Amino acid sequence: MVHNKKSKAFEEGKRAAWVSVWTLLGIGVAEIVISTTTGSLTLLADGLDSMADALVSFIVWFGITMLHKPKSQLFHFGYTKIESFAAFVAAVVIVILGAFIVYHAYERILHPTHIINPEITMITLVAAGSISLHRAFRVRNVAKKYNLISLNLDAKNSIKDGSASFVGFGSVLTGYFGIPYMDSVGGLIIAGYIFYMAYTAFKESTLVLIDAIKNPQMENDIARFVEQKFNVNVDDVLIRPLGHAFSAQLHVVLDQNLTLKEAYDILTKINAAVAERFGTEETTVIPRPG
Repeated sequence: MVHNKKSKAFEEGKRAAWVSVWTLLGIGVAEIVISTTTGSLTLLADGLDSMADALVSFIVWFGITMLHKPKSQLFHFGYTKIESFAAFVAAVVIVILGAFIVYHAYERILHPTHIINPEITMITLVAAGSISLHRAFRVRNVAKKYNLISLNLDAKNSIKDGSASFVGFGSVLTGYFGIPYMDSVGGLIIAGYIFYMAYTAFKESTLVLIDAIKNPQMENDIARFVEQKFNVNVDDVLIRPLGHAFSAQLHVVLDQNLTLKEAYDILTKINAAVAERFGTEETTVIPRPG
């Protein structure tokens, strides 16, 4: 029953992420194409931002998909960290996009140009923002329903993308009433959104890749839980992040008079209890005689 529920969660989460990929990619392509006719840097920047978010959605989809891939002779611990590595690579691409926008915004400030048909630009930004927000809230509902952390991050990125579109709309609208350089300012603001997203991706992926623990208190919580529930001493708890989840290695002290079967039964129960209580992807319990 639990396995079926987990499989359903992954399938629905994967489907939601896949729809986000194509939705954000479509928005980004449309904005970039329209920006070539209107000459709006803000619209171009927002289009690139949407495509960057589509890349994030793809990584989320890819990560959920890789969860079902069996371990191999090359990857003994599975493929869970591939999602974090992909996020790191995506962050590099996102930084390049942000630098591209900043460079062109600087050029526009030195050599200002007027937007052709600003009304079309504003309508496009409002439409893009509305679609992104609508999709983001639907994805967030799925993430909350099944407690999928990576999908919740995808929803937050889509919300950021939608809000960036409305910020761009405000910049173009301000420029419409005669305030110069606002199209360039809008592009710079959206570049700021992009750099923040890249910073978040760098931080999250790097912490996972170097096995850093975000919640050091968890090892104490696991040790206390095992000691109280099974009346054994816990020497140490080692936690290793896996991207979407984490593994735990417990070193426990058992009565040296226990038979092999009795020790095995206790270790099996500890393993199952820790996995159920803390959601560990892998749990290893290593005993020593007391």
